[in-house]
Amino acid sequence: MEGAAYTLALTGDPALGRELERIAGLVIACQQKDGYINTQAPPNRRFDPAINHDLYTAGHFFEAAAAHYRATGKPHLLDAAKRWADYLIAEHRAGNPYFETAGRKEHSEYELGLLRLARATGEARYLDFSKTLARLIPVGRELLAGRHAVRVNYLLTGYADLFLETGEEEWIRNLTAVWDEIVATRSFVTGGVSVHEAYQKEPHWLPQSTDHPRRDIAETCTSISLAMFAWRLHSMTGDSRYFDQIERILYNHYLGAVSLDHLATFYYNPLRMLAETKGKTDHDGPLTRRTRLPEIHSTACCVTNEWRFFGALSEYLFSYDRDGLYVNLYTGGSVRQKLASGAEAAVRVETRYPHEGRIRLTIGGEKPQRFALRLRVPAWCASARLRAAGGPPRAVPGGSYAVLEQEWKPGDRVVLDLDMPARIILPRPEEKENAGQAVLARGPLVYCLEQVDSRFPIAQARLNLRPEDAARRVKAHWRQDLLEGVYVLEAPGVAGPLTLVPFYARANRAEDNRWLTFLPLNSQR
Repeated sequence: MEGAAYTLALTGDPALGRELERIAGLVIACQQKDGYINTQAPPNRRFDPAINHDLYTAGHFFEAAAAHYRATGKPHLLDAAKRWADYLIAEHRAGNPYFETAGRKEHSEYELGLLRLARATGEARYLDFSKTLARLIPVGRELLAGRHAVRVNYLLTGYADLFLETGEEEWIRNLTAVWDEIVATRSFVTGGVSVHEAYQKEPHWLPQSTDHPRRDIAETCTSISLAMFAWRLHSMTGDSRYFDQIERILYNHYLGAVSLDHLATFYYNPLRMLAETKGKTDHDGPLTRRTRLPEIHSTACCVTNEWRFFGALSEYLFSYDRDGLYVNLYTGGSVRQKLASGAEAAVRVETRYPHEGRIRLTIGGEKPQRFALRLRVPAWCASARLRAAGGPPRAVPGGSYAVLEQEWKPGDRVVLDLDMPARIILPRPEEKENAGQAVLARGPLVYCLEQVDSRFPIAQARLNLRPEDAARRVKAHWRQDLLEGVYVLEAPGVAGPLTLVPFYARANRAEDNRWLTFLPLNSQR
């Protein structure tokens, strides 16, 4: 419902609006007289300590209700959310023992949902209750010692949102330290996190797949929740590194979970898929292929999380402060934003990113306006050039925002060119599982070798080049006929040339898929 509300707000699609109202009505009809809602059938019961999802489910409903109200102005879903929240507050005040273990057992998300309910209604009691529940789990590095990764990320997102709402130092303490630890020691090259759905107790344990019969690496939900956390950290700081991670997640892990036709999804996203699949499943389906609608996984969080993130994604593209506009992610689109300075920032973006590195921006509006235009130059980019309003190009460094502050006239143009040679990503020395191997990348895209593109078993594949020679020896070719249009990489291999495709596009051409992301590296010419 939340994702549908975002999409309805953008498109005004009447058929979508009718379907959203139909589903909303079904859920509201399940509400009990005391305000409690549970759409599960008996014998499941409220506050079940064997399930520990009551607050989590409520949090998602509160987010959906806030999004629905924002999109439609209709109060019925928001009113139902208020009744449910008031019931939870009353149960907490009455000493319901469920709350005694909620900090250890519940699935975080309720902190964020209550805060959004407070914003939508203006009712301070929901903000206060969000604080009360958030304090059940203090934030520190100990969160990464084997705890459920999605729960941790939602908790961190809730803390960040509480700081943005209140400015109280209690909520920002340790946030950046935990973030730094996640990105530096527990993130895969595709931006995904989690092993067996948890943060690894030991840093730098980043297996490409595991032998566990039911769980594998990089649950799709973890990437979405981590992107939500990163977005809020960027709102606090304006630091481009948070969108570097969002971009890595978006173009590799997240889009890699979803099929190109958007009708199938992976719950887990291993970097290596060879023959070690016997007895292993992707939540009731084989790890080698996505689960395809109308079938869904036995746990339905990932596919619905994908839908709501798609709906909310336009809000990530641009952000602003008093003096100017940030362009965070590059895609075709436009924005018009009134700034506190009194200026109106209007910009249209044209690009084929992430396939190509040229971004054209055109200033809109009706009259000259003075504001700062901040263009993110990704950290992966070793060479970038910026040309503004017909002036000479100048080099700009990667890993920061290139800032242009001036009076802009309607029709002024800015061009940002990000060089995209192929490059090799080497694992850190601490990553023992990936020693002696390397990943090929181009721009923000990580590449992989699929069996369908190889004449020999890909388990025998080895790269035959030095890392510093990748830009010269690895060739990129546009294939409009392949995977809805991709640049493939042709790389020298020990047994012959290797053809690699973007990781996001893997597993779209066969039922029994095989792929490698890390390849053994023969460093000889």
